Amino acid sequence: MWAWAHDGKETAADRRFSPALAKQDLFRLGYIARYSGHSTGAALDLTLVDLKADNSAAFDAKKTYADCTAPVEARAPEGSIDMGTGFDCTDVKGHTAATTITPAQRRWRQKLVAVMARQGFVNYFREWWHFSLPGGSHVAYDFPIQPRTK
Repeated sequence: MWAWAHDGKETAADRRFSPALAKQDLFRLGYIARYSGHSTGAALDLTLVDLKADNSAAFDAKKTYADCTAPVEARAPEGSIDMGTGFDCTDVKGHTAATTITPAQRRWRQKLVAVMARQGFVNYFREWWHFSLPGGSHVAYDFPIQPRTK
């Protein structure tokens, strides 16, 4: 992530996930950590999904999607409940307590935080989808993942 953030290139995909911030600023502003809790198993990103909804829309690499802060209909499909932004949206609107989202989106975010808190997870305030488990490992897991065989 460090090399990507400092490579001097800004692609359309980068802008889709970070519409208002330059990617070289994402570490300094606290959107990305130099050492991620994800690689230790102590952090995860998740959202809510309506299992009764039609979540069949697939990402089309040839299509131009709006950035992660746009209305859900214009963003890349991700099959989740509308939380106000797509996940991995490095923008103020992606903050858990953002004031620029609808009351319904705010309730969904609050529900996700409450459910995860009951299980001991703590939400990262800049990312409604990011949760950490306090007291988790600080050792990174670094091993190849083998494809599943039948």
